[in-house]
Parts: sequence; C-alpha cells; structure tokens
Amino acid sequence: MKRFLLAVALAAALCLPAPALAQSATAEGGQGSFHREQVWRIPHNVDEGRSLGVILFRPPGEERRPLVVVTHHTSGNAQNNAQPRHGVYPHLVTWFIERGYAVAVVHRRGYGLTGGERAERFACRRPAHYAGGRADAADLTAVIDALTAQPFIRRDGVIAVGQSTGGWSVAALAAENHPAVAGIVNFGGGRRGRSGETGQTCALDELVRDAAFMGRRARTPALWIYAENDQSFPSALSQRMAEAYRNAGGTLDFSLVPPFERDGHALMPNPRGMTVWGPIVERFILKFR
Repeated sequence: MKRFLLAVALAAALCLPAPALAQSATAEGGQGSFHREQVWRIPHNVDEGRSLGVILFRPPGEERRPLVVVTHHTSGNAQNNAQPRHGVYPHLVTWFIERGYAVAVVHRRGYGLTGGERAERFACRRPAHYAGGRADAADLTAVIDALTAQPFIRRDGVIAVGQSTGGWSVAALAAENHPAVAGIVNFGGGRRGRSGETGQTCALDELVRDAAFMGRRARTPALWIYAENDQSFPSALSQRMAEAYRNAGGTLDFSLVPPFERDGHALMPNPRGMTVWGPIVERFILKFR
C-alpha cells in the first residue's frame, strides 16, 4: 500500500507544471517617452527571494526584437551606485534602438533599482576576479532568460554590453556560453581595489590570470574595446589580459583605440566616444543579424 501511495504521489508531482520565470517578470507602471522606457522586475533564478531591477527600452511596434543587455560601472561613490538610473547611457540606448534592438539596462545585485547586498566580493589578498564576474553574470543570465521568453523579444541573437566592472561581468558571461547570447561587448572591463594597508591599487596582475580562466571556458564571440589612455586599466594591462584570454582558447576581437580625451576609460559613457567605438561595434554585431 505504501508503495502504491508513493507511486501516486510521484506521478502527481511529475504532472505539476514547471515554474515559468517569464510569467513572473513584471513591468512596473506605463512606458515613458524616451524609447518606451519602462521598469521591469525580474526574479533571480539562483538567488532565491531576490529580484533584479531592469530598465527596458524598445523600438516602436510589437514584433520580436533582438535584445541588448547593458550593465554598468561601479562608482567610488556609493550614492551614485544607488541611483535609479545608474548606468543608463542615453546615447548608447539610442544607438542600439536605431538598429532595431530592444535594450535592457540591468542593475546588478547591490546597485540602483535592485539594491541590497552585492553579489561580488573583493579583497586585495584574495581578489577572486573571476568568481566576482560569474556572480554578476548570473544576474545577466536571469534577465536574459526572462526577457527572451517575452512575446516581443527574440529568443536568440542577444548582445551583452558592459562598461568597466560591467565589462568584466559580460566577459564572464561569455564564459558561461549561454545559448541565447550571440556575442558580448566589453568596454574597458576589469575589477580593481585599493589596499587598506598601503593605500595602493591592488590585484591588477590577477586580472590577467583570471582572464585566462575565462578564456578556457568561453566560446561565445567577444569584442573587447580599450583606449590607450585608460587610467583604470592601462593599455599594457589590457593587452596582457587579451593575450591571456586568447591563448587560453577564448574567441576574441581585441580593439585598442587611440587615446580618448583625458581618460579613455570614459570612452563609452561619453557621447563623443561614439564616433570611435560605433564603427567597431557595428562590424561586430553585423555578424549576428
């Protein structure tokens, strides 16, 4: 009798519908005037109880559009990181909208509309750059899974774009080889910290080591763009990172552009940088249209 009841219970469990993440992703309020701007809340698919704040921009019409997910830098000012429009670069949004993409600006755990504790950790003695990138990549994965299930978003051809720490996040996403992600664009990506003991910037060499870790896994096409005068990640460092990534087997287009204004780390956030990066990114994304 016990075996019979167990078999009945198991059969009933197997008949239950699987949870649908896409049905739980919800829009908050109406659409704004700037490219139909709208806030979405997306449950995290590995961090139970957490939800991610996403600002979604869409071209006119309801046909399925390819998706661009964009993720932000980390400011040294905690108040800036908490801003509800942190990492919204209007010129970048418009650039992709004009090319037919829907654009989702993702606030990773600990930032902006998402808030709460950060997923990534950092210590000079044990920087764990790759682990931090993977934690952030999990946020992007949750958003991609939810939005590509919506009726107005294509299920493939996703492009992930990140700036600074966000650039490192999308580089880590490339190593996850998500089936919906066609390519990633890393603008000046990396992670860095300052030693509380010496006051000096620390753990930059470990970026090269961890770029190799990512390269061993990554088969998603990647474009990395750095400027020669990037004050956060100097050109000698970014070239070493790219070489380590490639030598480990990663699929990478690396573009080191001439000095941009006073600090090339602002190449993407500064609207004047579009004339530099626009043609490079255009060539890259055309491979996936």
